Amino acid sequence: MGRGKVELKRIENKINRQVTFAKRRNGLLKKAYELSVLCDAEVALIIFSTRGKLYEFCSTNRYIFFFVPRLLCSLV
Repeated sequence: MGRGKVELKRIENKINRQVTFAKRRNGLLKKAYELSVLCDAEVALIIFSTRGKLYEFCSTNRYIFFFVPRLLCSLV
């Protein structure tokens, strides 16, 4: 038996929204790590919370100094 589909809409309850964000953020960071290990891929992941807090993952430091400044300049 599989999981049911989750209706994608904004979670109105602030506490539930924060809990969901934390769980999904951790799951996404774990998947990025697994992808980098299993497939020997270079993975970079940047997540900004609604409060502007930065969460990041980079499988290697090789390209991080190249991509992050370009990304941050494109956001401004």
